[in-house]
Amino acid sequence: MSLVQIYLDAVTHQVITSEELAYVAGNHDHFDRTEQKLSARLEQLISVGSISVGAR
Repeated sequence: MSLVQIYLDAVTHQVITSEELAYVAGNHDHFDRTEQKLSARLEQLISVGSISVGAR
């Protein structure tokens, strides 16, 4: 699983699964600077309601 793939799937389907969210949270400390920015963008999209947490 990669953060880029999770991000693209979440943006495309407007849904992120709980497992994907757990992966992002569990691996955040190991992300490089670009991945940290991508995860911050994902968090913002979830916060404003553009992406919801659920099942695809």
